[in-house]
Amino acid sequence: MSLTTTLIPTSYPYAALQGKLRLNMSNYVFFKFRDVNKYLIDSLVKGYLYFAHPDRLNDPFDCRVDIKRSAQNAIEKLSGSKKANLAKLAGLDRYLDQIQKDTGKAGICSFSLELDNSLLWSHYASEHRGLCLTYDLPESFLDDKSNEITGVAPVEYGDSPLTDWFVAHAPENGNSSFKEFTLEVVKKVLTIKNKCWDYEKEVRIIRQEQSKLTIPKKYLKQVCFGVNTPKSDISLIRELVDNSGYKVGYCKMGRSESDFGLRTMEI
Repeated sequence: MSLTTTLIPTSYPYAALQGKLRLNMSNYVFFKFRDVNKYLIDSLVKGYLYFAHPDRLNDPFDCRVDIKRSAQNAIEKLSGSKKANLAKLAGLDRYLDQIQKDTGKAGICSFSLELDNSLLWSHYASEHRGLCLTYDLPESFLDDKSNEITGVAPVEYGDSPLTDWFVAHAPENGNSSFKEFTLEVVKKVLTIKNKCWDYEKEVRIIRQEQSKLTIPKKYLKQVCFGVNTPKSDISLIRELVDNSGYKVGYCKMGRSESDFGLRTMEI
């Protein structure tokens, strides 16, 4: 299949997605790096995305930052009504404990906004022997309540992003929405990482728990193989995808003219 109409841009300005994560008026385009293994094959044949429990993520701090400690650090930096109101919330019986518990049950499906990032290929696609799947997800699908998606957001990177958030968003008066503040804390905990991970340009779709979400196969638009993906694996995946109801474009990563650059090539 020619890629002249299906080839997805290899990257997108991350800062532009801090509000609405969209590449056009109605769709979200994300890259998902995968090893070629039985889990990939099963997900392609059955057509689903897997949402992992936080304890399955590769960073032990991911989604498991200490909320109480972050709140206390913020309280020490604040003054006036914001200090008093945050201290009051933090002091409520089991309030922060319950948030910590709830975030630990979430299901996370991670994507990147970059295709031509060699670190991503090395870390998440078996050292360039795997592949990258490009999904074009309509906003209507992500907003469909039957899919039980609780959020779509870019990851924020920093040294202490939760503490910084508490400092910036601690309630200024006692009439602030308790429910809204709680939901924002949960969202923040699930979408922050240490700044050393910022090369990932990660975006997350979040569900309430670990699960598999069936998606229409037409949302998979492109399969791109790594520099070192074995020919046997390329043949296997192409045959499987072509025979499983998909209509996709195929490409392969190769060396660009720069010393360490990557480029996409039609296959």
